Amino acid sequence: MAPEMDRRQVLRGAAAVTAGTATAGMLPAATAHADPAPGTAGGTGRHRDADLIIHNGRVLVLDKHFRKAEAVAIRDGRILAVGSARDVQRYKGRRTELLDAGGGTVLPGINDSHVHLVSQGLNIPPFNINVDTATIEELVAVVRTAANEAPAPDSWIRGRGWQELRLPRPPVAADLDAVSGNHPVVLGDFSGHATAVNSIVLRLAGITRDTVPPPGGVIDKDASGEPTGVLRESAAGLVSRVVPPFTREERSQGIDAGIKVLHAMGVTSTTEPGINLETLALYAEKARAGALPLRLTALLGSGRGPQSLRDILAEYEPLRDVDPRTLRVAGVKVFADGIPRFRTAWMNKPYPNGANGSLTIDGASPDEQLANLHEMIKIAVDADLQIGTHACGDATTDATVAGYVKAGGQHWRRADLRHYVIHCNFPSARTLRTMARHDIGANLNAEILYLQGRVLEPIIGRELTEYQWPYRSALQAGVQVTSGSDAPVVPPHWLRGVMTAMLREGANGGVAGTAERVGLADALATYTRLGAWQDHAERWKGTLEHGNVADICIVDGDMVGRDPHGFDELHVTTTLVSGRVVYERPGPAARPAAAAAAAAPFLRKGGSTPHNCADGDKCCCQLSDEILS
Repeated sequence: MAPEMDRRQVLRGAAAVTAGTATAGMLPAATAHADPAPGTAGGTGRHRDADLIIHNGRVLVLDKHFRKAEAVAIRDGRILAVGSARDVQRYKGRRTELLDAGGGTVLPGINDSHVHLVSQGLNIPPFNINVDTATIEELVAVVRTAANEAPAPDSWIRGRGWQELRLPRPPVAADLDAVSGNHPVVLGDFSGHATAVNSIVLRLAGITRDTVPPPGGVIDKDASGEPTGVLRESAAGLVSRVVPPFTREERSQGIDAGIKVLHAMGVTSTTEPGINLETLALYAEKARAGALPLRLTALLGSGRGPQSLRDILAEYEPLRDVDPRTLRVAGVKVFADGIPRFRTAWMNKPYPNGANGSLTIDGASPDEQLANLHEMIKIAVDADLQIGTHACGDATTDATVAGYVKAGGQHWRRADLRHYVIHCNFPSARTLRTMARHDIGANLNAEILYLQGRVLEPIIGRELTEYQWPYRSALQAGVQVTSGSDAPVVPPHWLRGVMTAMLREGANGGVAGTAERVGLADALATYTRLGAWQDHAERWKGTLEHGNVADICIVDGDMVGRDPHGFDELHVTTTLVSGRVVYERPGPAARPAAAAAAAAPFLRKGGSTPHNCADGDKCCCQLSDEILS
């Protein structure tokens, strides 16, 4: 990872000034969050000067009152003051640098509460080929090219991204065999819940017509009963054991690449669910070296049953010499069922094909699987660990919440573990009330809702299509709702997620549930303040309040005054972590005259001026190009 950019490398104008600003909810000078100003009682003048002031923007504090401001002052990586331009001007000193927000929106750094960071980085070339195509023929052509360009005649070809939502059917071994030669081919779908392989991989894994899939797994078969090469849910583990793992250096590069992507989207904090201990050691090494410019909350993987979880916890050693505000192990992820698209999410009512899906937990029967799920939850609770459980089906959500409540006992409030349900597609009203009473969160996925829209209606029916990922119902019930992209399942495009939570419109234009629409304040809170709650970090991040870390995201437009339909056309111009610029969007070097005029209140005699690309240093945009290249 290239070094973070210095505060001297500040924005000279990422966007034109948006005309007009609403004043409703504006923080007045008298109530701005700040230490005593220079020259006032308790102020120390020189010692209270800001290192950096962000101005000329619509500042959204993202507290519970959705208060707004005009400028932010930062000192020592924390918010020193937020309020009107006149109020914050008092913290301008000789060495204070200025960052012009260009009339855009200034927000707390985005907290994407569900990202597979390593996979995000390894999801792109040269680690994986992109097989997100519209036809089988196009997918086969991509594999043919990869085989022709492979470094060895029998090297592995990895790919990711195919979608049954786009393709007429999944790619099968017969498709791949025709162009792959002696290359083993393994292609993951976009969701991470299905894998397509060629016949060479089936042979290496020993998969035949008689192979019994593990609990919750599915081996697709043709009309004659032979495996097609498509493996779903836990059945994909049958081939993952024979696929050569990425090297440690490759995984390290994947982390760095993933962080670059997140920074470019304004993401400063994330939760990575289900990591192994080797990956944790790699993160810890980077954190100790100052090479992890992102706040990462980790959930350890738990395996498929109680014994695997016990084994993992026995081997796990708490992190030492690592700042927990950079890297923290919060608990474990339990992977409890599949996804509705494949009819593998466990539902109370059957799908149109008559099946209900199932748990993916070890067990010889549904009752044994349920008992093992609850035992895994109890093991984690007894170890004082937070639990995030992948639960898409309503039956799985009911079972998971029941397990949380049972394991928490009478002392759940004192323990304050803040378990949550990952995905939580279809929670009943009763289950939502139980979640609210016991501080059980819901981690929803607006970006995936944008991808799916009404596409799954033939599988889940009209009622659940209208209700899926029920943001409004959950928030009204009092549930702490967070949003996660689940990248690389979909891009970590939180602006699109906010748009979708507000409009409930899918990529194809279909509206999926107007009754579950929420307003801008609630949608943004799920990506900021409430994400901090999930991380047990609401006292120091998630809002732009005095004393909080200066993790900040700047967007090139006024989100308050814009039709939400345009949110996915906005861009993140600048991302800061602890007050340091870690990303700036490439753009014109010249600052618009209106933006220059807006800076005038901050430019007093003896003060510093905004950074000028002509002074011989590299601008943020130039450095950003180098970082992202």
